[in-house]
Amino acid sequence: MDRFYCERETEIAKALRAGALDVELEKHVASCAICSDTAAVSESLQLESPATPILPDSDFLWWKAQLAAKEMAVERATRSIVMVRRAAYVGTGAVAMWLAMAPSRLGSIMDVLSRHQLWSASALSQTALFLGAGALVFTLFGSLYLARPEK
Repeated sequence: MDRFYCERETEIAKALRAGALDVELEKHVASCAICSDTAAVSESLQLESPATPILPDSDFLWWKAQLAAKEMAVERATRSIVMVRRAAYVGTGAVAMWLAMAPSRLGSIMDVLSRHQLWSASALSQTALFLGAGALVFTLFGSLYLARPEK
């Protein structure tokens, strides 16, 4: 019957972790199959031990942190510009759709422009109403922008 363990196996493992085997243990490893396997596994594991990690330079880490902070500040500062640009796109699109959906209005505008009557009485009241509504909308957006919390 084959043996599955050896009484000196733990002693050999401790000696290998400590550094080297003495002469008596080397003779035992040469004659015992279980202990020779233990020695081979221990040597291969010691060769594959992880190396100490290489840490990046602290100046480089500081520089990256400062760069990230600057990028966040630029993004925060330009957020309102992006919002206004989007609102302008939406407003332009709404006007274009209004003109596309109401071709009679476009025809009357073109008729007035073709007769060089830019400020007739009905056009003046409609323009004043439109400009007043636009001013209210932009005042609302401006007050919402000023009232938003800073982060």
